[in-house]
Amino acid sequence: MLFVGTLFICFTVSFFFRENRLIGFIALMVFAYLAGDANPVATTDYSVYWNHYNMLGWETSPFEKGYTEFSLLFSNYGFNYAQFRLIFAFLAFIILFISVCMFTKNVALFAGLYGITVLFNDATQIRNLMMIALVILGTALMSRENIAVKIGGVITLLVATQFHDLGFVFLIILGLLGFIKIEILRKYYKYVVYMLFGLGIIFTSASSASVVQLFSSFLIRFSSRSDSASNVITSFGRGNSTSTTIMVWLMLILFSLALTMLVNSANRLGMNQGQLKYLFVGSAIAMLVAFLIVLAPDYSRISRNAFLFFLILLSKVVEEKKKIKISEKNIAKIFLVLSVLVFTTYENTVIWGPTYIDSIPYLAKIKK
Repeated sequence: MLFVGTLFICFTVSFFFRENRLIGFIALMVFAYLAGDANPVATTDYSVYWNHYNMLGWETSPFEKGYTEFSLLFSNYGFNYAQFRLIFAFLAFIILFISVCMFTKNVALFAGLYGITVLFNDATQIRNLMMIALVILGTALMSRENIAVKIGGVITLLVATQFHDLGFVFLIILGLLGFIKIEILRKYYKYVVYMLFGLGIIFTSASSASVVQLFSSFLIRFSSRSDSASNVITSFGRGNSTSTTIMVWLMLILFSLALTMLVNSANRLGMNQGQLKYLFVGSAIAMLVAFLIVLAPDYSRISRNAFLFFLILLSKVVEEKKKIKISEKNIAKIFLVLSVLVFTTYENTVIWGPTYIDSIPYLAKIKK
């Protein structure tokens, strides 16, 4: 039970030690192995990636240019898809480890929380895994004071868009809001949330075709993926069920409350304001889903990606908070965070359907 044992060690170590990079690294390497050595029969998306990998040079790849060129490099050197996927997963998790270390020493807690929540989504959608790892690395670089390092962060975010188009969401928002002081961001955050939920309510009863067309026009100009625009129209504009929309809205409300609480705690604990700002903005990007989820369930992955920033912020707050006193107020805070973890995990599991749910035991290698 490699997966279960890894989680147990992560939570045990993080309970006693706030600095635990080594255990966190080992845990992320275990996750890399699980994602890279996924069961080709039981894992959704595996056959799609396998087929297109074997067709490299014989077709126009439907994937982003960065992923395609990276795949082609390994294919030309004689690697089969299984070997490529394993190396790709380890590289993504090494980048993720370096990125998390730039924010917190409490890496074991991050790894444990990631493992029990949205790990298997990223283990399935392997391009998304590399994209968000690069996004977090770029954000960590942008949070530094050195202008050359900041530019390197922006370039890293651009590279992330070459593995998955959703990287553009983080590139644009982090790039624009990174110039605004955190005090202003915190002040107006709730009004932006109200607006996004308002748009969501409007689009539940009105046509959303104009928004889909806007996204499509943007991707025609900037995406390196040949079919991104048509994919947005056909797959990302098909609407959503009312029950799914309400479920996601409930998750986002809890998420927003917990995020505000963590930012306030981090501020009181004297966390570096540059890092706090970018973790706050990265996490807050999840709130875009308040109105995008009406367009299609696929947009839920934006909140899932932003959730990793939330986990890093949570790990940092726990690292800085040497002791957690037992009081009614703290119990309520812990309950709120646990609710976010549970709802986020549930939403990002059920929204992808029974086939994905059935694949999880195989991804964790609990079943063979």
